[in-house]
Amino acid sequence: MDRKLLSDFFQRNLPQDMEQCIELFSIFGGYDEPINTDEPVESLILRHILEPFDSHRDHLLAPLQDDPLYLNLLHAVAVGDRRQGSAYRRARIGKERGAEAFEFLRYNGYLTLERSREMPLQRAHPKQRFKKEIEHHRISHKYRFTSPFLRFWFAFVEPFSEAIKEGNTERFYEHFHTYFNAFVGFTFEELCNMYIQEIFAPNFKSDILDSGSYWDREVEIDLFTETMEGEIWVGECKWTNHKVNKKEFHKLEEKCTKLSISPDKILLFTKRGFSNELNTLKDKRLYRFYAEDLSPLTDRL
Repeated sequence: MDRKLLSDFFQRNLPQDMEQCIELFSIFGGYDEPINTDEPVESLILRHILEPFDSHRDHLLAPLQDDPLYLNLLHAVAVGDRRQGSAYRRARIGKERGAEAFEFLRYNGYLTLERSREMPLQRAHPKQRFKKEIEHHRISHKYRFTSPFLRFWFAFVEPFSEAIKEGNTERFYEHFHTYFNAFVGFTFEELCNMYIQEIFAPNFKSDILDSGSYWDREVEIDLFTETMEGEIWVGECKWTNHKVNKKEFHKLEEKCTKLSISPDKILLFTKRGFSNELNTLKDKRLYRFYAEDLSPLTDRL
């Protein structure tokens, strides 16, 4: 994600704090008109998305020509784990057609590719065999939307397009209230990764070799950074209304053990803070961050 997208959003709309900024950015990031951040989010969605629904849909879907192949894949990426394989299954398309659809969507500015850093299966000798689930496992890259506004549209708005056209928004809002908090979590993760690259690493005079999420057949880590100096940093992002506790720290350590790595830095990002036990934990590798700590990314004056 482009840092300018966030800073432009912040300067245009001046949200009251970073928690509000992140939540509204997950909806309106990439939307060019100013919004009144004093209004409830439901009113903002009604005024800026649902009332001008037809004009938005005409603009957003024009290159797609209402082709179900593209619409289904975009919805699958918006609501799933973003892996190629699971997106194709959710969209009910094969690998070949899915790859062709992605190239079209990438060319037209909807999606980008996040490559997996999982290493191919290593065999001690050519005839070595593993368990069936390991043999059948295939490395899968992930897809990302080019803006939060696009992701929000295909996750929440497009699935209820027929009802919205008829002026019925009840099912949309019911779905929104059920899933929105979890939906924001991925935007938070993207911004935390941006913070590592743009703010945290320069503070340590470290050069980033690669940074993003890590996933393989057994393990998924929100933040996984490799530096030119040979360090590995890992992190987790929790956009929940509960404080993060010591258990999350140990779960992340267990993931690292499975990967046979010993991280040089462990970064925990939270919406609502940390338990007393985690706050008092003494581990020189551990860094704790709140949503407000991401404010330097907005370039606010």
